[in-house]
Amino acid sequence: MADLSTADEDIAFRRATERVRARIGFAAHVGVYVAIGLLLLVLNLVTTPESLWFFWPMLFWLIALAAHIAVLFGPGMRAIEGWRDREYQREVARMAARRGTDSDDAGTAG
Repeated sequence: MADLSTADEDIAFRRATERVRARIGFAAHVGVYVAIGLLLLVLNLVTTPESLWFFWPMLFWLIALAAHIAVLFGPGMRAIEGWRDREYQREVARMAARRGTDSDDAGTAG
């Protein structure tokens, strides 16, 4: 990162931090999925062993987990980052324009 400016280094560090947090969140999601799956399996075997139903809620949750994977490791994360960066630049431009009109008003009022 020696070739990057300070601002670029800050952006790269922020993105890396967000990606690490997203991966940690995904690992937590998988851990909860497995724990709840085991709990539902035990509950199912204790209450109604003749009818296995635990896999139905786990199947639907697996679809949500697949969506989480797609966003995290697919093009979704880059699309979200691109949208966030465009919104950030738009907000910075709005703030700069507002600051410019505020200073113009202050100069004419005095």
